[in-house]
Amino acid sequence: MAASRDSDAVIANPLKASGLIDSAGLDKARKYQAQQGGLLSEALLRLNLIKENDFLKTFAELYATRFVKADKLKGLKLEGPVVELVSVRLCERMRMCPIRYDTDTKELHVVAAVPLSSNLEPEVKKLTGAKIITVYVATAGAVDAMLRRWHYAENDAFDGVTPNGAGRVRSPAPIGDDTATEPRGVQANASDRTESAKTLVVALEDTAASQGPPATLTPAPGVASTSDAQTIAALRKENARYRIAQEFHRLVAQERTREAMVERILKVVFELVPGAESSAIWISATGELQTRTRQPNAKQSDVPRSVIDQAVMSANGVLVHNALVDERFDRSKSMMLRGVQSVMAVPLRARSRTFGVLYVDSVSHVAAFSDEELATLDSIGAQASLLLDNAELIAKVQQEAENRVNLSRFLSAAAVEEVLSGAGNIKLDGTSHEVTVLFADIRGFTTLSSELKPEEVVEFLNRFFEEMVEAVLNHKGTIDKFIGDCIMALWGAPQPNPAEDARNAMAAALSMVQRSKRVQVRGRPIEMGVGINTGQAVLGCIGSKRRLEYTAIGSSVNLGARLCGIAKPNEVLVTADTLMHAGPGVYADANEPVLVKGIDTPIVPYTLRGLGQRPAPIQLSQLAPAKKK
Repeated sequence: MAASRDSDAVIANPLKASGLIDSAGLDKARKYQAQQGGLLSEALLRLNLIKENDFLKTFAELYATRFVKADKLKGLKLEGPVVELVSVRLCERMRMCPIRYDTDTKELHVVAAVPLSSNLEPEVKKLTGAKIITVYVATAGAVDAMLRRWHYAENDAFDGVTPNGAGRVRSPAPIGDDTATEPRGVQANASDRTESAKTLVVALEDTAASQGPPATLTPAPGVASTSDAQTIAALRKENARYRIAQEFHRLVAQERTREAMVERILKVVFELVPGAESSAIWISATGELQTRTRQPNAKQSDVPRSVIDQAVMSANGVLVHNALVDERFDRSKSMMLRGVQSVMAVPLRARSRTFGVLYVDSVSHVAAFSDEELATLDSIGAQASLLLDNAELIAKVQQEAENRVNLSRFLSAAAVEEVLSGAGNIKLDGTSHEVTVLFADIRGFTTLSSELKPEEVVEFLNRFFEEMVEAVLNHKGTIDKFIGDCIMALWGAPQPNPAEDARNAMAAALSMVQRSKRVQVRGRPIEMGVGINTGQAVLGCIGSKRRLEYTAIGSSVNLGARLCGIAKPNEVLVTADTLMHAGPGVYADANEPVLVKGIDTPIVPYTLRGLGQRPAPIQLSQLAPAKKK
């Protein structure tokens, strides 16, 4: 059986790190493996490139367990009940064999070939009911000989195992129910089991044997062909992915906020990936990292940047059986500090973009994850990508709706659309710009408010401002602020319209005076004054880090406020600058020059009477001389 690149690395990297094999030796073993098939570990042992004792000692230390050499396994005598505890199919799939069971402590001892399957302990516990699984490591050839001797009654099974522990390695069993395979002692006789076993064994020839390719073996009746097994395997994987997607969607889709969804995703990962001890989601746009550990008090840490980079560049994710010796990560400092051993990471992608990484790791076990679990995590990542992307879109829609509501309180409908669309060139960090500013307040408010109850004051002020705001927004103005009984409005900020700003401010002022008559206090309509000026002002967000306000400041703003202060009841006062910007068609009366606070020279205020239509612009054709007849 051809070894995958991942399992190749799991064998090669620890041996290289221990100095037991060099690149030349690995190349030789891989060449032999390519010609003869089988496993890299068996090729290394058969070619005597590494001694069985050194090989097993390395992996026993790596898995924090003990090892058993082939000659010791050859001399073991197993009792029938021990052999029958675990189905032969499960043994073959995980390359393991039970060797002793303690009924008092319910401890099952098994011998397994490296690399160990991450599912070995949980699956065997579930099947046998054992409370403790003690695993010893051995060579793949020795474990296979154990299986053939005790499950298929091949008493000469160890004859093919070399003194260095290399032997014949059984191909993976066809996909099916593990419990359906005949263990030792069922109806078929020993010769039938031996014949059946031969259809599942790939011979790894000795170096002195013929170099020709191994003969093609015909499956026994009732055994699925390779193509059938592959089809069944593919269907089972698709079905598993579908079930995972359904379960994941059921558990996560009920969350409404992105933060809650991320937290739920990390929690669900532990339910669907049993070997995960820590999980994390990293978002590329913000660098945000949210982590979770299976044990609440376990140490959390950043996801290694090297893993993120690998996952983002990968098509279907990254699987690392032993991060401490994996050449791709060059002994990453963050991995070394946490002692991370097994890692999986998959990219989060939606709308043709990669926006993050879903990551899980294990600090307790080498090879804690398999290709199947990487496929599971990939399925989880695909679902998580869609849900997180949808949550982001929903949040944007909600934020835009909230912004629209907030902006509509201050800006006209047209200005709101322009701001939200990004079409306007809005700067909030402080600029000098020409604006038309309007101030309007109630005449005699102090006396009026002293005669009313507090709730009556608030009620009539709200009615007054309701009318004033409508007048401003209907004429494309921006509400700057409310100051007691005064309202301040701007034209030209944040969106300038030099040709219309002054004229729109005048139209709004006349409308405000008319609307104020609708607001009555104890049967009397209120009276107000308005002041308007046009000039340069500083625009920007003014305040502190905790409280900012977008506003206009400067002498031109102060002049508008002064005009409002001297305006008579229901009078609108404007400056010459505002009249000039408004253009023809404005009806206004000049008043006597006055000195106002903060202005050194007298100014001439104009009382606004009304607005007429602007004269149509003269066409060039109208200026051309008449043609002679």
